[in-house]
Amino acid sequence: MSKREKLHYQPTPRGFYAFNVERAGDFLIFVEALKDCYKFLYIPGAEEFYLTLEDFTKASRAGMLTLVEQLPENIYKESLALSCPSKRVENLLK
Repeated sequence: MSKREKLHYQPTPRGFYAFNVERAGDFLIFVEALKDCYKFLYIPGAEEFYLTLEDFTKASRAGMLTLVEQLPENIYKESLALSCPSKRVENLLK
């Protein structure tokens, strides 16, 4: 495990996360890890949402953002296909 991995929490693949504070009732679906941030699908609204590695770690440690469940593969793919028809997401679904 690298030093970077020890310092930062990493989202669970196909993770469905809930906001517990301020945005309570809103959710995120983890899409992919990018170079300096994590890409999520924000629910409701089905918009792309980005958190830096540091912000995701802080929110997780503070209990502001918690993992609800790891979505089944078919539900995850369907959620992304309906909500993010971008080329990058299409490539993820292959």
